[in-house]
Amino acid sequence: MKSILFTLNNKLESFSKSERKVAQFIIDHPQDTIQMSADEISHRAQVSAATVVRLAKEVCEDGLPGLKIRLSAEVKLDDTLFTEVDPSDDLETMKHKMEFRISHAIGQTNQVLSTDAVQNAAEIIDKADNIYAYGLGASNLVASDFQQKFIRVGKPVAQTLDTHLIAVGMIETNSALLIISNSGETSEGLRLANAAKSLGVPVITITHAPDSAIAKKSTIILTHDDSGESGTLRTAATTSLMAQLYVVDLLYYTYITKNFDSNATRLAESKKIISENFDQ
Repeated sequence: MKSILFTLNNKLESFSKSERKVAQFIIDHPQDTIQMSADEISHRAQVSAATVVRLAKEVCEDGLPGLKIRLSAEVKLDDTLFTEVDPSDDLETMKHKMEFRISHAIGQTNQVLSTDAVQNAAEIIDKADNIYAYGLGASNLVASDFQQKFIRVGKPVAQTLDTHLIAVGMIETNSALLIISNSGETSEGLRLANAAKSLGVPVITITHAPDSAIAKKSTIILTHDDSGESGTLRTAATTSLMAQLYVVDLLYYTYITKNFDSNATRLAESKKIISENFDQ
């Protein structure tokens, strides 16, 4: 379940001026908010009651009553958890922060990731003879993870940063393209999506931004959460990377269950060939 306080902190700058006043009041006074009506909150935040109701509905599907229930479970949270890095943090604090942020990102990903989209993406992969995976920066690690997983069950995957090579490879019939892009706006990723579309190749995109340029060119969009990383200065891709890897895992498990017996046999064969020739 997503953290209301964490969500309000991450989305603060995206709210309207009046909504920001409500959000800041809730962040500063979570215990008080639990006991207050919309009118009382609006008076303290100096906005209309309608603004309070609107903001509550935006961050909690159950509106203000649900928001207050969530807050009651969170009032003991240390608000330093909401900052990514603080120079005064010791290692135990950093571990606690990362656990909180990653758990939140995965919980939120479960909320925004469509079950049908994952199943349809697995169907595309199942039918494709050749799959090409592309990601830039940290997303390249996710593309590599996708490759090593699916090769183990006998699905050919080419993963490279050479976009020209991918474009040429997609000329072969019955190909599919996987693009991993947190922003959904990388220029090379968009060029690949355009090339795939011109060839009639289905595009599966893993992204935080379902309305992005690459997503609009995609056949299937697998949306993940990034715990606010896309809107703030960040040290590196951390929680967003974990969320992308989580999506790949779900896609992989879904694919395996489609033809479980044959995939289980292939996994056993993969383990055997490695253990017989490489393990010490």
